[in-house]
Amino acid sequence: MSSLRFLSPFLPALTALIGLGGFIVGIYSFTAPISAAQIYGVQLPANTATRSFPSKKSDEPAAVDRNNSQHVAYIYAHGIRNFAIGLAIMGLTAYWQCQTSLAAQSTAQRCLGIVIMAGSLTPVVDAVVVWQAAQKDKAVDMETGRKAARLHALRSLAWLATGLWCLFG
Repeated sequence: MSSLRFLSPFLPALTALIGLGGFIVGIYSFTAPISAAQIYGVQLPANTATRSFPSKKSDEPAAVDRNNSQHVAYIYAHGIRNFAIGLAIMGLTAYWQCQTSLAAQSTAQRCLGIVIMAGSLTPVVDAVVVWQAAQKDKAVDMETGRKAARLHALRSLAWLATGLWCLFG
């Protein structure tokens, strides 16, 4: 544990980066849903509805196909999930760092550990979903889906390690 004590000044930065990542991915899901789906590891149908926030620089097609709007609605649901988790982790990190009492800091750090450990289930499920889609669905390039599934699994391990570090470190 002595190595973790040496690295403990990096823990707040690591938890803030995890939160910021979720926050940014959540925003990106609303501004570029098709690109966000591709980064997630799935390919939406070409005629799927896109931008809700028009941008002159966006690569997203502007056409809306009402029959496929449920695909984008699903990406928006992923976006709000990531946004909310990221915001919660950033908020708990800020709260933890603003405490003056050691007991309050320790309690906030442990709460943050529980939230991050619980949140580590999300990338596990994401990995399984993307892996299964890559195996079964023609809408997912097999190699891209496998890479995305591995990335989700690695993210889960990083979240789990960080959560354990917050909880017991």
